[in-house]
Amino acid sequence: MRYVMNDYELIYLIHSEQDDHARTFMFKKYHKFIWKHVHLLEIESKEQDDFHQEGMLMLNKAIQSFDPSRNKSFTRYFELILKRQLYKMKNALPGYRLYETTDFCTGVSYIEEEVELPNFTSNLEAEIHDLYFLKRHSISKISRDTGYSKKQIYNTIFRIKEKYKIVI
Repeated sequence: MRYVMNDYELIYLIHSEQDDHARTFMFKKYHKFIWKHVHLLEIESKEQDDFHQEGMLMLNKAIQSFDPSRNKSFTRYFELILKRQLYKMKNALPGYRLYETTDFCTGVSYIEEEVELPNFTSNLEAEIHDLYFLKRHSISKISRDTGYSKKQIYNTIFRIKEKYKIVI
């Protein structure tokens, strides 16, 4: 007759005896469980191995931190840790996709239009337009260099933006 150990017995062996055979058995046992959760996330195939490896690390962490006195099964305890880590990793992935080739823009033609500048009614508007919009100076720097107050500069920028809205 063959005796199969349950998770509690395996964890006891790992904690008290540092039994590598029990640890290896746990890794083999939960290997497919981790893959199942990785595939449920529907991530790109190139990321799946990293997620699986992280799942194996989480299994080791769960084995080390599991406390059977809390009346929770090891499988549910590990599943909770695993899901939290995998979702955290998925949310940390960049939201954009990198393409192997850049030929998706072939055949595209661009039409360049000249933007008509609005008519500036004062030298102040022309000067602020040049310094703020074209040369990208900060409002503090413009105020120091020209001697205009920040309020004057803000009001002028607002008037210039309104003129652009009319032109566009």
